[in-house]
This record gives sequence, structure tokens and C-alpha cells, in this order.
Amino acid sequence: MKKRLLFILFLVALSFPVAAQKRLVAATSENRLPPSAQFDSLLAEFGAGFDADSYAPVFKMAGKMGRDVRFVSLLYRTQDPNGKEVIASGLMAYPETGRVRGTIEVSPICKEKYLAGSVRRFTVECLPSMCGYAVLVPDTIGYGATEGEDTALLMSENVALVSAHFREAVQEYLATWDKPRTLPRKTIVFGYSLGAAGALETACYYHTHPEMGVKLQTLYLASGAYDPSVAIGSAVEKGESGYLVYPSIARSLNRWMGLEMDYKNLFQGRVLEDFDFISGGQANLTELTGVYGKDLRAYLHPDFFTPTQNADIRKLMEGLGSLKVPAVGFSLPKGLKIYLRHSAQDEYVPVACSDELRAELRQAGFRNVTYFRDKKGTHYDEAALAFLNLFMLVF
Repeated sequence: MKKRLLFILFLVALSFPVAAQKRLVAATSENRLPPSAQFDSLLAEFGAGFDADSYAPVFKMAGKMGRDVRFVSLLYRTQDPNGKEVIASGLMAYPETGRVRGTIEVSPICKEKYLAGSVRRFTVECLPSMCGYAVLVPDTIGYGATEGEDTALLMSENVALVSAHFREAVQEYLATWDKPRTLPRKTIVFGYSLGAAGALETACYYHTHPEMGVKLQTLYLASGAYDPSVAIGSAVEKGESGYLVYPSIARSLNRWMGLEMDYKNLFQGRVLEDFDFISGGQANLTELTGVYGKDLRAYLHPDFFTPTQNADIRKLMEGLGSLKVPAVGFSLPKGLKIYLRHSAQDEYVPVACSDELRAELRQAGFRNVTYFRDKKGTHYDEAALAFLNLFMLVF
């Protein structure tokens, strides 16, 4: 009789759906911007480095046709790279009027902590929202609400997880509006620079988790380090890098992978002396290159340039190799439209990274891939072109 009762209770329990974990914690800020104010924010962010005149026709057209957008910073529950639950943050841009045509999810890039989307309450990647798209930009662990932590650079698997959790939090938030809204299933996943690998991993995550209800429409990847060991190996072979990111990467791997590397076996000179400042996430790494130089032999340990590298360098390179995306094959729909972009002259992320990814995609049977391998152009030129391409895709 007791076993029968337990069996009945078990069947009753199965008849009730298991409640999904609530992600949303709170909305911390909200502001509404018309197209003109969004373009003003764009110019303020890029300053003199942005040629506004070249894009004036696009600005003029978008200003006339664009929509007002609601920008909301959200706190939500997710996990850090070690699986610990944390309260993280992200920025949502949602068109105020009209039909929402789709969702764009932007994988977070490496930038100064004070430039995180949820801190500034605007980011240039959100501009397609004025064309009728909901745009989601989660903060990497180490930015926004978690800025007290070391930045989780190159932790693409974690980026995919926090992106998926942020999407769930946004869905919950939209359901609280006076007139509840939803996110469209059709989704473009976009990433450039150190965000490109996270975007690739995020697209793979959605394809392998159909319960998320995401229909991948386009994957756009620009100037990414899909295999970080190839990125650093290529730069070391060249002996030069225009981006002083290697101290931040070493600090990230020490913190999140527990490699226990001795920085004295990785760096030397002023970069070693100023390691905490350089790797802390508050400094502009591009500007720091002007201070510390581009010559890797001046600040990397000499063992980087020998056939027999020291034990800590081997730890670093093996750790970077384990972060390659994808580690075990591509979990993407074979017909997915994929755009790749990279400049052969990129001095931040070597073009070898995109060359390798393109070859692997081809070998895996992906035929709907467009690779813009530009002969000229800086890392920032490619970022601007990628963003403009995205904008034109949705306009």
C-alpha cells in the first residue's frame, strides 16, 4: 500500500512542470533615446577617431526612419567561470514603438571596465535597435556588477552561459511591462575582437539547447581569437603587438583556471613592474601600447622566443589551447549564414585566427560562409566595417 501511494505521488509530481530558475534580480536604470541622441553618443564614444562625414548619409536616413529606443540595465543571476552563482549585469535596447523584427545578441568585448554597457547605459552595438531590433549586450564577468572581480578574458564557454542567462532575464523583465512584450525567436549573434569567440560559442550553445527557443538567423564574427594559442603564437613569431593585453590574459587564466603561474616567468621590465595596473581592467590598453611599446621582446620573458620555453609559459600556452572555440567540433545548423571578417594587417589579433576558423568550417561542411579577408585595415577599421555591415543587414 505504501509503495502504491508513493508511486501515485510520483505521478502527480510529474504532472506539474518544474519551475525554471528566476534570473531577473532588478532593473537598475532606464533611459529613452531618440536616434539623434544615439548618434551623439556614438560620436562621443569614438571621438576624433570616427569619420562622421563618411557615414553622414546613413545617419541622415536612420535619423528620419529610426525609432526611439528604451535602454535598460538589468541585474540577473548567472555563474562565473568556476560555476559559482553571481549577480551580473547587462544592457538591453528595445524599440519603443512598432513591431520588433528580431533579436541581436552582442558578445561582450575587451574594453575598459568603466565602458561596460550597463555602466554607460549605452553602447554603439545597440544602434540596430533603432531599426526595430531588440539588442542584448551582457557584461563579461569582471565588468558591470562584477567589476570587483578579475576579468574573465577568453572564457568563451562562460560568455555563452551568461549570454543565455541574460536572455532569460530579459524575457522575465519584458513580461513585467504594463503591456508585456517578448523577444523574437529569430536571432543574430554578433561579436568582434575578443567578443567574436564568445559569439561563436553562444551560437553553438543555442543550437544545442533548443529549449531556449532561439532560431539562429545569422552569425557575424570579426577579428576574433578563436584559438587564443594561435593568436599569441603568431604575435610572438612576429615579435610585435599593438595591444597590451597579454598581462590581462595571464591574470585571467591564473584566476579562473588556477594555473598558478609566476608572472616573473612571463614578463619583464616595466610591464612586469606595472603588472597590476596594466592588467586591472581600468587602463586603456591601446594607449598603454604608446607608453610601453609594441616590441614583445621588450616585455615578454626571453623564454617565449626559445625552442624550450619555461614551465609557466607552457602552462599559459596549454591553457590558451584548451580555450579554443569550438573545442570539440561545431554545434551549428549547417545552413546557418556565417560572416567572417579580418584584416591581414591586424596588429591586435593575427589574421591566422580567422584563416584557421575558415578552414575548419569548410572541412566541417559549412558552405554558407562569407569571409572578408581584407588586405589592408587596422583592427578598428575592421570593427567599424563589421558594425556597419551589421547595421546594413538589418536596416
